[in-house]
Amino acid sequence: MFIKRYLVQSFITIIVFSVNVRAQKIKGLSFVATRDLVTDTNINPIKETAANWVSLMPYGYMDAPNSTEIAFNLTWQWQGETKSGLYQAVPFFERDQISIMLKPHIWIKGGVFTGTIEFDSDEQWIKFQESYKKYILYFANVAQDLNIPILCIGTELQSLVSYDSKYWEELIKDIRSVYSGKLTYAENWDQYDKVPFWSQLDFIGIDAYFPLKASNPSLSDLLLLWKPYVKKLNDFSKDQERQILFTEMGYRSINSPNNKPWDYSKRDQPYNGQKQAEALEALFLSFENQAWWAGGFIWKWFPDHNRAGGISDTTFSPQNKPAEEVIRRYFTKWE
Repeated sequence: MFIKRYLVQSFITIIVFSVNVRAQKIKGLSFVATRDLVTDTNINPIKETAANWVSLMPYGYMDAPNSTEIAFNLTWQWQGETKSGLYQAVPFFERDQISIMLKPHIWIKGGVFTGTIEFDSDEQWIKFQESYKKYILYFANVAQDLNIPILCIGTELQSLVSYDSKYWEELIKDIRSVYSGKLTYAENWDQYDKVPFWSQLDFIGIDAYFPLKASNPSLSDLLLLWKPYVKKLNDFSKDQERQILFTEMGYRSINSPNNKPWDYSKRDQPYNGQKQAEALEALFLSFENQAWWAGGFIWKWFPDHNRAGGISDTTFSPQNKPAEEVIRRYFTKWE
């Protein structure tokens, strides 16, 4: 009788969990790894934004875009990037009812874009594929062990996707053999429609740095510029029969951050926190009422809130800037 009752209760829990992942907007922050252990000091500012999700990003490292080996879970990495760091941090978020997407990233030395990974031979590609499989399955097992509800199986790997779609089909099967949560993949805003395996995943993941090209636009201008993208994404979601999740979304606090939201090359620019706030507000207004939009994760949120962002900071961080209040206002009202 006990076993029967336990199985019924577990089945109900699985159903409720599955429904809850999709029922509420994902109000997420991309949480930068901590150097040391996570504490309440790191969590409390997140709670104040009304965020209900964070993405945690254990990095794997490559020396160059033609390196065939990915190094990860290394002794010199920050605590938040390692297996032991995840085991320490996850209970802190769960205690405060903040859900987690685990989003392993590759970092190529010098900040080289991961979409440019390339090899001269099939043998090198195969060696890299084997290394990537080892990397992602390692963290898939971690995600399963920690009951993490969403796993992102890759970030902006367009060259690897285009090289061999069969590899991804088999990789997803291998991941699902060890991990029972929801899956997504994070592709760049200009490549998401070239990913052939969305039907095998639960969410269409997009790093949403869509360019809204205008000089000094008003909020109403930005809303008009979003409309063609909203329609295209709506149609794509219907075609794929999947919700769209913005695995990254955000803007720098500079003049015209909407023109090339991904561009971090020109760092010496004047601070403009109001433009960052307006760009985020336009995004929220454009998508908040779209049932096919699952929500997203703000890029990015630093653990030491008191020292992050501020009125001299031109990075993506919304912290201690007008954008933080915009996030709080919208996250608070979303169901």
